[in-house]
Amino acid sequence: MKKLTLIAGIAVLCVPAISHAQFGIRGGLETPFYTHFDNNGLSGSYWLGDTFKPAINVLAEFYPIGNVGLGLEFIEGFTATGTGYTRTGTFLGPNLTIDFGPIPLFVRGSFPIHLEPDVRYMNLRLAGGLKIGIPLVSLYAEVTTDFPLFGDNVSAFKTQQFGVGAGVWLKL
Repeated sequence: MKKLTLIAGIAVLCVPAISHAQFGIRGGLETPFYTHFDNNGLSGSYWLGDTFKPAINVLAEFYPIGNVGLGLEFIEGFTATGTGYTRTGTFLGPNLTIDFGPIPLFVRGSFPIHLEPDVRYMNLRLAGGLKIGIPLVSLYAEVTTDFPLFGDNVSAFKTQQFGVGAGVWLKL
């Protein structure tokens, strides 16, 4: 019985990390660690030590060609710490992911639209990270960058936000 368990374990580890999945779902938590802003005559910056702004990040993806995923990204910034800081709010937008399996790296880009609270604007989000696991389920960690492109009271690339996130990535 021990030999069979050992053989099964080795077989799982030897399976190529390339998944022939059609659909993917990612869910995790993220937070910005540095933000610089310059809008409407106000400029400044803050970092994770000034305010903690956690957000839930969910992506639903379809993989039409190999490791290229097209999908929809949902972000819900649900709270903020510190006096005078507000939560990041709700975002929804298209996403493109390139998974470099069997190398455990991925990159992605998206255009999340800020839905609430306050002003409406669209970001360019670029991210990349590391995923570890078997083809069906992986843990991921990523670094994100957000640049507002256009919208209400927003000037392109005058604000930059850098963040980190981690979670679970399922490929079905």
